[in-house]
Amino acid sequence: MVGAFETSGAVADPTQAMRLLWLVPVLPLAGAAINLFIGRRLGKAAGWLATVLVGTAFVIAAIAVRDLIAVPAEARVYVLHLFDWIQVGAFRVNVDLRLDALSATMILVVTGIGALIHLYAIGYMDGDPRFGRFFAYLNLFVFFMLMLVLGNNLLVLYLGWEGVGLCSYLLIGFWFEKTENANAAKKAFVTTRVGDTAMLVGLALIVAKFGTLDYDVIFGSAGSTLTKGVATAIALLLFAGAVGKSAQVPLHVWLPDAMAGPTPVSALIHAATMVTAGVYLVVRMHPIFELSGIALVVVAVTGLVTSIYAGTCALGQDDIKRVLAYSTISQLGFMFLAAGLRAYAAAMFFLVAHAFYKALLFLGAGSVMHGTHETTDLKLMGGLWRRMPITATTFVIGAFALAGVPPLAGFFAKDVVLEIAETGEHWVAYVLGTFAALLSALYIGRVVFLAFFGAPRSERAEQAHEAPPVMWVPLAVLAFGAAFGGIVSTDADGRLAQLLESVVGGVPEAIGGLTTPLFFVIALGMTALGLGTAWFVYGSGRVDWLALRVRLAPLQRLFANGWYIDEYYATVLVAPGKAAAAFTAYRFDVGFVDGIVNGIGGVVRRLADVGRRLQTGFVRSYAAAFFVGVVAVLVYVGFRL
Repeated sequence: MVGAFETSGAVADPTQAMRLLWLVPVLPLAGAAINLFIGRRLGKAAGWLATVLVGTAFVIAAIAVRDLIAVPAEARVYVLHLFDWIQVGAFRVNVDLRLDALSATMILVVTGIGALIHLYAIGYMDGDPRFGRFFAYLNLFVFFMLMLVLGNNLLVLYLGWEGVGLCSYLLIGFWFEKTENANAAKKAFVTTRVGDTAMLVGLALIVAKFGTLDYDVIFGSAGSTLTKGVATAIALLLFAGAVGKSAQVPLHVWLPDAMAGPTPVSALIHAATMVTAGVYLVVRMHPIFELSGIALVVVAVTGLVTSIYAGTCALGQDDIKRVLAYSTISQLGFMFLAAGLRAYAAAMFFLVAHAFYKALLFLGAGSVMHGTHETTDLKLMGGLWRRMPITATTFVIGAFALAGVPPLAGFFAKDVVLEIAETGEHWVAYVLGTFAALLSALYIGRVVFLAFFGAPRSERAEQAHEAPPVMWVPLAVLAFGAAFGGIVSTDADGRLAQLLESVVGGVPEAIGGLTTPLFFVIALGMTALGLGTAWFVYGSGRVDWLALRVRLAPLQRLFANGWYIDEYYATVLVAPGKAAAAFTAYRFDVGFVDGIVNGIGGVVRRLADVGRRLQTGFVRSYAAAFFVGVVAVLVYVGFRL
């Protein structure tokens, strides 16, 4: 079958690693199939098999990307044709894999971070009765995400898009014995379907206008094919899918509840796979967004509003995983802000840096849960630094990266976005983005000081213990990435931006703005203010933060309940929907539909009763009826004559 593959693209002489690109998604798929059917027999080897296969996919991807970078920038596109899929008249869809700078960045993140999460999960899921099935789902998740980013057309992307949605449902509700877990899985699935439905309409509109879903054809003829209005419609429909998948306002409500799944699932969803798909979609389809006069503005405003909203919500959470969930929503908002400002390389750099430190933070939270007998409440922690030094050290590195402490990766990622907003004279975006950055430092500082410093506030915290090496080794590797990942793009024209220029173009031109020293002073000041405030309130011992919560109870409840948006949806959408369904089922269906059907049945039954009386079976009765009929006919004929 391999020999039947066809290769094409701008790369004149593809290397062997490029020709083996098909193995990158196939290896996780093979792991999913093996573990699904015989994972129970493999025991703990199921986890090692899944991890090795994803790790091998990373190695192949890394070599292929290295070979791609070696060719001139204008030739960095390689398309591998696997097989023909759909052909209806002139409409044709192939399953092709596309390796360019954008997909190369994504596959390294998905396989690299994914392999570390798999390794961590071997220790975290040890003893689970469905150990093999868990790794089958995890491998399947990676496969669909790889198809999403490697697909050379929008239908292959959509296949992966819906696949990661299915896997998120399976993994969030993995411990389905608990009702809240099953409900969280259903909530995630249904909420994302809203955006996915709009996205599907957008794909149909693309087919109607272009007759194809292939990227090269769409991007090559979009300028001459689409009017501004049609481009806006397509862009906003696609963005609706991104809003659902990447948990942006107003379709963000599923992500905090998704914490019901095992912690490795949370790390994989938040760092390397599902929620980053929306950012990838907008960056990949940026030529369509740029043809619209309003679509990129909608993207930027949505990201900005989401980053501030989720930052405030994170301040009100006591569950360490829910803090990180709202943090993810907020950080994704920064990525969409960058994309909306046409800073696509900055959005991707933020995505890469976020993958390191957010995976680190989630796995660190899982390590805390492992060491404290599944404690997630920050009020019951404290003093964990002495009892879990490796977990604490790596978690603090991830937290400081998120807060924007230099020279960690998060500092450069966040400041590149804010610098582009500021130098592009988008002053409202810069000011509000800076405030969102302040919130980031404040809420993550709160987690650090409540969890790892001070005195233990519960017996579980006093008895905490460090995680096994299979869990803390991935933490150490991720901490290294969170610390030094910024070297790939320390400014708007960094290495990653130069690599991506062949796909997304250059960075927006600087118009004016603050001097560089003043800009960095403000950025560092916001980080210091956020972390300093968190230390003073939650770490210094000078403030009774529990009493402060009581004094600020209305604000605390507002943030803790996510500004009551879930309750609003329950009142405005869910309750009327249930009422309409109940009316349809128990009134309209039973009273009207069943009434008509039952009425027809009653008429037929009564006619049958009459017919049964006529069908007596006696010959004399039939003869008498025949005689009466003949007489009636003769009388009728006689009168007519």
